[in-house]
Amino acid sequence: MGTIFWPKDPLDGNDMTLLTSILRRWCERYQIELTAEESSRKAKELVEWYEFGVKDPVELEELIDSKHWLVSTV
Repeated sequence: MGTIFWPKDPLDGNDMTLLTSILRRWCERYQIELTAEESSRKAKELVEWYEFGVKDPVELEELIDSKHWLVSTV
């Protein structure tokens, strides 16, 4: 079995705390349960932006809250 090279740093406790707080605020804003499918999709988007290099909490919130990324609540 070969060695797998993963170019991304692992998320640590501080990263997870930040990302979770952003996701919780998004869920509260749109009245979506944290365990809902929509929340899971937003969490994935949030982690992708973070791993892409966006580390500013305000910018992360704006990215997942923009019209291009908004999950329909209907």
